Amino acid sequence: MTRPLLILALLAVTPAFAQPEDAEHRADRLRTIELNKRAQAVVDRRDRGNADVRAQNRRAMERYERERAEWRERVAACRAGDWDACER
Repeated sequence: MTRPLLILALLAVTPAFAQPEDAEHRADRLRTIELNKRAQAVVDRRDRGNADVRAQNRRAMERYERERAEWRERVAACRAGDWDACER
């Protein structure tokens, strides 16, 4: 019982012993944050630029899915004996 309490006590005290952030580490951290913001801006610009292409692809996929659904209906009708559906 005392061992788990000791471990929990050590875990609670450990952050108090953490060393303060020095200037070099702070500069690195801020630089990383800035680089991440710039990278996200590039991704956002790219996504905005590709929006029309993505919309065209989405419309083409929707059209393809509609055509396939119509084709499946014709095949099902043909197999059920609707010969007109077989010739379309």
